[in-house]
Amino acid sequence: MGRTKADTKGRIEHYHRLLDKTILTYQDPITGLLPGFIAKDGSVHGDAWVRDNVYGILAVWGMSLVYKKRSDNQDYKANAFELEQRVVKLMRGLLFAMMKQADKVEAYKSKRSTKSALHAKYDIRTGNTVVGDDAWGHLQIDAPSLYILVLAQMTATGLQIVYTLDEVAFIQNLVFYIESAYVTPDYGIWERGDKTNNGQPELNASSIGMAKAAMESIIGLDLFGSRGGPSSVIHVLHDEVQQCNAKLMSLLPRESSSKEIDAALLSIISFPAFAVENVEMINTVRGSMNHNLMGRYGCKRFLRDGYQTVKEDSSRLYYEPAELKIFENIECEWPMFFCYFLIDAVFREDKRDMLKFNKLLQKVILRDEDDDSIQRLPELYYVPYDKTDMEYQHPHSQDRCPGKKRQTMWSQSLFILGGLLSENLIAVGEIDPLNRRFSTQAKPDLIIQVSLLAEDDAIAKMLQDQDIKTQTIKEIEESKTFPITVLASRHLGVAYQDMGSCKKMNLSGRPYHPMGVQSTCQIYDVSGKLFVFIPQFLDQEIFYFSLDARMVVELIKTHLAYLKTNWKQMGRPTFPIPVLRSVMDEGSSERSAFMKLLQALMSGYSTGVKVKVGYLSEFLSTSCVTKLTFLGRMPTMKVPLKHKDSSTMMLLSKDDSFDRSDKKPSLVARGSVRRSRQGDLMGSPLLGYSKTPRRSSSGLLKPLSAAGALSRRGSLHGYSLSQLVEELKASPTAADKADVLHYIYSTHGKDCQITVEGEIYTVENLLEELYDKVCQMHNWSLVRHVAGMLDKKVEALAQAATELLVRQKQFSIGSPSLRRETPISQPVPSDELYQLIKKSFPTDHSSIALTQVRNVMFLTRGPQQAEILLVVSEILKSEKSLRNLC
Repeated sequence: MGRTKADTKGRIEHYHRLLDKTILTYQDPITGLLPGFIAKDGSVHGDAWVRDNVYGILAVWGMSLVYKKRSDNQDYKANAFELEQRVVKLMRGLLFAMMKQADKVEAYKSKRSTKSALHAKYDIRTGNTVVGDDAWGHLQIDAPSLYILVLAQMTATGLQIVYTLDEVAFIQNLVFYIESAYVTPDYGIWERGDKTNNGQPELNASSIGMAKAAMESIIGLDLFGSRGGPSSVIHVLHDEVQQCNAKLMSLLPRESSSKEIDAALLSIISFPAFAVENVEMINTVRGSMNHNLMGRYGCKRFLRDGYQTVKEDSSRLYYEPAELKIFENIECEWPMFFCYFLIDAVFREDKRDMLKFNKLLQKVILRDEDDDSIQRLPELYYVPYDKTDMEYQHPHSQDRCPGKKRQTMWSQSLFILGGLLSENLIAVGEIDPLNRRFSTQAKPDLIIQVSLLAEDDAIAKMLQDQDIKTQTIKEIEESKTFPITVLASRHLGVAYQDMGSCKKMNLSGRPYHPMGVQSTCQIYDVSGKLFVFIPQFLDQEIFYFSLDARMVVELIKTHLAYLKTNWKQMGRPTFPIPVLRSVMDEGSSERSAFMKLLQALMSGYSTGVKVKVGYLSEFLSTSCVTKLTFLGRMPTMKVPLKHKDSSTMMLLSKDDSFDRSDKKPSLVARGSVRRSRQGDLMGSPLLGYSKTPRRSSSGLLKPLSAAGALSRRGSLHGYSLSQLVEELKASPTAADKADVLHYIYSTHGKDCQITVEGEIYTVENLLEELYDKVCQMHNWSLVRHVAGMLDKKVEALAQAATELLVRQKQFSIGSPSLRRETPISQPVPSDELYQLIKKSFPTDHSSIALTQVRNVMFLTRGPQQAEILLVVSEILKSEKSLRNLC
């Protein structure tokens, strides 16, 4: 039987009165912030925690929605407006408090230090900080993430919380602050970090899940609502969201390495985050909580939680290592989690659980002595000291007492919100306008659009003759209907550095990072001009992987599989693939593999992925098009699809064949490259080298040890630089030229100038030319060695390392036999990672490019290569069965 209007009115008045007495009366009139808790004697205590304030205002927001949907009543209309303004006031109060710490947000983007973290709590009267940077575990990624998530949901209902573009810029930087949650150990929702309470942060699933939900919610959101424009839109990189998702799924059903299960996970498997997309995992986590954490008075936060138990020594900041055992079975129970379960049941439309948790809540609420209609939810219930022995022996058998905090804003707000939902005064869609509750629904089959970009007209014609649709970049950019500029992915990374910059607050925008494939598979609109970006792994200027056609074929298949699994944007991904002459030449041994890939793409399927090959102009109506409104213009340097011409330098290119076998090789510095590899291992049985240095059969040079060849400066026992240059010119093969150049580089440095027929070249110039030559020849041994001498850095290496780390894999860089091995368990910036590699192999340029990596995941013996690290990361990204491998 339905409820009458009078009954509904009575329930609305009850909840409004309850809200007024338990929450609104404590809201600060100046800042709008809420205190932490109310003590048993009714006194107000605590600072304004970000997390508690956001949760605390949810009930006020929910009550405003109750009135708003019944605005035909003038009193209700007035109540709705007043409550909305209270919500706005609190959210802006938190925004002001955090904006005062804009310098920390800026510092954190580069340092990721706990000392650079935004503070977790503020003074309720002023919004200023209340404790020092080191006096609290401030790094709590879930708190600003929760703020962003709720800000997005409230904005979607029509509330305007952000007023200026300066505030928009700060919110954009908050997104940068949380986007690396998947590699950021923090102190978590309970502010203690590791379960043993030793002051150490750790990766927490609840923090990562909340960050993922926040980023997904605010992608493309206009913070000015219906009255906004392009400049007030927030941008998020989807690849960062996917990294969070990958790490989240690798952690679940655990909360962290130290916590088997945590009640905080309720907030990410259900309201408010709905961050987990796998129904089976959601049920597993929920079942684990019911089995391990549920009690008569609420849920334990996690197993062996000593907080507020009678056995806890509150005079000490941290626990002793073996102290956790004494908290087992007497952990405090938090009735707040009954509210989470109740709200979860409402969203699942599980009436049985709704009834169950409503009854449980009625048993643990406290009523005011002067008005028993005012119900308060205490923070926790503890086991009294005289009953601990019996509770140890028979868990859940003893009656518990409410803690010192009669009410927290967090728990009270969820209690009221749960009541409004369970009594159907508001619908679930009203507090979830962004429809996050549907995150578990199956996605439709994805079709990936592929555009083939030929290096020149001849390649395009050859492919078109075989019914393979392709265009040249010139045709695309000079199109009269839809001109599209093609650039390298690194230009997109540079462009994103302008996003969120604000000189007034000294915010620099997004730090440069390599762009992921989800970012490069979008078409970008900058001031009405369209741009497409070549995926990073196909950019020859970044790494020599793209020169190996067989490797490129495998990487293309890998990225197609990755997109199929992880693409969530509106519109289809558009995947541009350059087709180069070096691959398609008749004499190329790699042409067959590449042609098979192109034919598979034309068939509509590639390794189980649906694809459609066509022209970029054909895909505009179905592609994912992103407007980069923060940019005035995009850099216009085009992506180099082929190697630069090196015919201008006669030292290395006076013969077209470059690798002549008809001339007797000169042996002045022959073997320098080989000897330099693992120079410190000369004589080691591992490599089979003799301790006796190799002698030159020409007699021009005296014998050299490997170390001596690399350490001496000046000429070699009287041989001048000009003589070495003549040897370089006379050397017939790439290997011989590399030997001579390596010796000149080692003894004179890469800045050494060489004059030939009036032209001045540096050793670095010649090395660059040699690099281009050996790349064209696919002489990978020399490619790696010359790349090491040129200090070529692999941007994707740090990203690949992160791919493994977020999946809880570890590896090490260096040589175990040389005792130069550095274990990597946390993400390392590209520059630092490169310096670690150089430190491990100070004289071995080949190993700088072909780095020894002993990957713990595979437990292999012997050296592994940096290249393997890159490939393994790609496999883990694409193979669903391997993604959660532990």
